[in-house]
Amino acid sequence: MSSNFKNIIIYSTEGIAEESNVNDLLAEEENKFKGWLCWAGIQNITILNDGTVVRAICRVGGSLGSIYTGFTMPTEPIICTKEKCTCAADIQLSKALPEHIDKLRVKV
Repeated sequence: MSSNFKNIIIYSTEGIAEESNVNDLLAEEENKFKGWLCWAGIQNITILNDGTVVRAICRVGGSLGSIYTGFTMPTEPIICTKEKCTCAADIQLSKALPEHIDKLRVKV
């Protein structure tokens, strides 16, 4: 069963856009983005309790710095190193296989 609430757009390798829902993507186990370019840190950051700033909830790429001592916002996407993307907020970030980067509206 799929959700009526659509909160992401999935583009096929043919460039066809399909509206979907993060929960449906998780339920269908289509959340494996290891090796993909991801805009974590560009479209979303997380500030931890101690002030550490990281890329998104997943923290891929480690610390960007601290709100107390300074941090640098990334300007380029990162290659995902996680086996699965399990956070709904992170799944909504732009992602693409490196060979399909030209199909995204978001550019590097």
